[in-house]
Amino acid sequence: MRTRAYQTLVPLLVILGVLSVSGCKLLKKKKAPDGDGTVGGSFNDVDAFNKADVSRFTDERRLFNESGFVRVISFARTAPDSGGTIVAVIDADTLVVKHAERFGNTLISFNRSAFPGKRFAGWVPNSAFLFPVATPPPSTGTCSLTLRQSGFSPSRSSCSFNESVRAGSPATLFFPCTGGFASARFGAQTFVGTGDPNKVSLTNTATSTSQGCTIRTTQTITGTPPLLTYFLSETIVGGSCKNVITCTARANISALR
Repeated sequence: MRTRAYQTLVPLLVILGVLSVSGCKLLKKKKAPDGDGTVGGSFNDVDAFNKADVSRFTDERRLFNESGFVRVISFARTAPDSGGTIVAVIDADTLVVKHAERFGNTLISFNRSAFPGKRFAGWVPNSAFLFPVATPPPSTGTCSLTLRQSGFSPSRSSCSFNESVRAGSPATLFFPCTGGFASARFGAQTFVGTGDPNKVSLTNTATSTSQGCTIRTTQTITGTPPLLTYFLSETIVGGSCKNVITCTARANISALR
C-alpha cells in the first residue's frame, strides 16, 4: 500500500510543479511605457548622432526611411509641437529622410554642414514639407517680403568676399504691390531693381582694392517668390594684379510675407 501511494504522489507533485512555473510566467507583467507615451531611446532605427536625445512615442506611425524635401525654413527639435530643444535650422529645399509621424509632426534625419559625416535627427511640423500658400497682394500701396539667405556656397573655400548678405540676413524687400522699383538692404549694402509679387530682380555693385587690384563685385538676387537665387561674381577692372584669383558664390534666398 505504501509503495502504490508513493507511485501516485510523484506524478502529482510533478504536475503541481509545472503549473506553479507556468503560473509565474502568466503573472509576470510587462513594463509599461511612461505616462506620456514616450519610450526614450528604446527605438534604435534612426541612424543619428543625437538619437538618444530625441523623443520617441509608442503611438507614432513608422515611415520606414521615406525621402522628402523641407520646403520652408524650419526648426528641427528633440520633441514635437515646439517641445524640447532646437537641434538645427533646416533650410528650404533640404533633402531629408522621414522616420515617423505623430499628430502633425514628422521625425526626420538630415546632414549638417558644420558636422561633416554626422547625421542628426529631430521633429519638424508637417507643414515644413509644403510650399507656402500665396495670398493675393493688395492692389495698391507698398508690399514687402522678408529675404533670408541660406546655403551660401563659394567657388573656393579660400575665397573672401566683399558682401553683407550673410551678416545682414534677414532683410526686407520693399516694392509697389502693383510692381515697380524695389530695394532691399543687407547690412551696409543696398540691392535695387524691380519687383512684384511674382518676380524679383535686384543688383548691388561695389568696387574694392586687394593686392594692388581693383575688383568689381556684382551681386544679384533673382527669381519668383518664395524661392530666389543669389549669385556673386568678381571682375578685375584695374590696377597692377599679380596672383589674384577672382571668385564666385551662390546661395538660396527665401522670400516670405
